[in-house]
This record gives sequence, C-alpha cells and structure tokens, in this order.
Amino acid sequence: MKYLFLILFFNWLIANQLVAQGIRAAGDKMPNVRKTATTSTPATYKLRQIVVGSGGGFTGASATYYLLENGKLYGRRNRDTVYTFIGQQTAANTKRVFTSVEVNCKIKTTKFDNPGNIYKFVQWRKGKLNYKVAWGAVNKTKTVPANYPKVYDSFMAMIPASLRLK
Repeated sequence: MKYLFLILFFNWLIANQLVAQGIRAAGDKMPNVRKTATTSTPATYKLRQIVVGSGGGFTGASATYYLLENGKLYGRRNRDTVYTFIGQQTAANTKRVFTSVEVNCKIKTTKFDNPGNIYKFVQWRKGKLNYKVAWGAVNKTKTVPANYPKVYDSFMAMIPASLRLK
C-alpha cells in the first residue's frame, strides 16, 4: 500500500510538471510571443489631430469627429464611451485638412470662443497643446473668423452621410 501511494504521488507530480511546462518534444522550443500593435484612439494619440464637431440645442447632444495625422478618422457622440472608426483618409486629403486649419485658419493664433445654444467648433490638438475656435449663431458684434465655417463644411463633406453619427 505504501508503494502504491508513492507511485501515485510521483505520477501525479510528473503529470503536473508536464501540464505546467506544456507537453512538447524534447528538442522543441517554446514559441515566441509576438507583441501586437495596439490601435491608437484619439484619446491616446500623441501626434496632431483635427477635431471638428457640433452640438447643443434642447438635448445638449453633440457629435465630434477626429482626424488623426495618420489619416484615421473617428467619431464620438457625447453619450458614447468608445470612439467609432469611420474610415481611413488618403495622405493627400489628410495633409490638405491640416494645412487648411494650420495655415489658412491660423488656429494657433486665433482667439474666438463664442458658442451659442447650438454651436460648431474646429480644434487642433497635439499632446497637451490644444487650440479651439467655437461659434454659435452669427450676430453683428461677433463674427466667426474667416475660413472656419468653410473648413467645418468641407470637413463634414468628407464624411459620407451614412457614416455620420446620429
């Protein structure tokens, strides 16, 4: 009986070692584990981003679109917890949008924050740097800086109506 217990104990010990190490032939090596690239979202992206959105009104709902410097386009509603991938823009189109916001609109030196009940905005971000121009209903005392409504409209035109957030 004593020998039976020892035999069972050693068999159990050997079986656990094989399972713990993975059963493999003597000459086999363990496979290398490859790290996969993580998908960056607008929240984690470190390079330049153009952010365009609108919202307000009775419900206070808003929709925001993010164009990353790598051409990826995301969208997010204020009630969403995740970003929705909309599509990949061409390098030429991405460069055109960034040039339009940085050079034509001069977003880094433009100071205008006049949102109304219903508002639109264009924003430039890179890391912790953030420049934003927001506007609502146009009135005679405060007019939206030149090119911003045009940039907003052209940005929204590159998003197919079927992919816009509702």
